[in-house]
Amino acid sequence: MTILDEVGVSIRQLAEGAGTSVVGIGQRWGAGSGIVLGEGQILTNAHNVRGDQVTVTFADGRTAEGSVAARDIDGDLAVINVDTGGVPALPWARARPRRSGCRYSPWPTRAGAGCG
Repeated sequence: MTILDEVGVSIRQLAEGAGTSVVGIGQRWGAGSGIVLGEGQILTNAHNVRGDQVTVTFADGRTAEGSVAARDIDGDLAVINVDTGGVPALPWARARPRRSGCRYSPWPTRAGAGCG
């Protein structure tokens, strides 16, 4: 198996593991995605939300109106309070410690090697 095959398998496993924890974020300005962070909370990118209310679409097709609980424009993160209806939170992996001098966020919300 080549390294590209291994990466492909890893990405497929990650996507399959996320399952119902991935949600759609939509409103009249556009659409994006997010993850169930915990009971009643969705983590998404700040650029996906405008205003204080947002529509969340779950994997089963159910929609719910949520409110923006927190927004960090510089970090491009937002938390939405919404009835998640028992959808499980996406499990988090333990983060490796940041390398000394790394100027990037320690949040595991990026693909690639943020610190090289």
